[in-house]
Amino acid sequence: MISRFKIPLIALAILFGVIITVSFLEQTEPTPLEFDSSMGIPVMSPAIPLPSITLTDQHNNAFPTSSLKGSWNLMFFGYTNCPDVCPTTLMTMNQVAKKLPQEPINYVFVTVDPNRDSAEKLKQYVSFFNADFIGLTGDKADIDLLSETVGVIYDYEGDIEAGSYIVNHYAAILVVDPKGRLRAHILPPHTVDKVVDAVNQIRDYYGN
Repeated sequence: MISRFKIPLIALAILFGVIITVSFLEQTEPTPLEFDSSMGIPVMSPAIPLPSITLTDQHNNAFPTSSLKGSWNLMFFGYTNCPDVCPTTLMTMNQVAKKLPQEPINYVFVTVDPNRDSAEKLKQYVSFFNADFIGLTGDKADIDLLSETVGVIYDYEGDIEAGSYIVNHYAAILVVDPKGRLRAHILPPHTVDKVVDAVNQIRDYYGN
């Protein structure tokens, strides 16, 4: 026979177990969304939180990475002197924005060349493609922390001291969710339909 004093303790233990289980399930990622391998859209599972750093936007205002929370984000790393990949990708992102005009999505361009890309230069550059785009520069150490966290690599080639160099850089569009976490990479080549379809599928699958 179970003591009447033990019954409340057993019930309490069961309740505690249920709470722990529910909490665990709420934090557990769903089965990862998978795209056909030919599309080049690897999904992060679990999603990778962005580091807590503060950069500078094209209006010379402080821009903490926490500002990206609350909306979906498309992020691209490049530089204003880029001869081909960057302008092509930003034009694609502008077309994506036109296809998703009512959606709360931030389009973010992060420079990997902060020595040459000032806030003023970024403002002129991103506004050429879309005045609503966000351009970010800042300390190289912070940019490196962000780029390394999300899997973006780059290096300089040429005479750095003379300012005559190019930047070889990873060219994926990154999908960052409303909780400020890297959710997926959209690898090149980038077509408007590919990016739009990927964003819609990822957002519908993982929610807000």
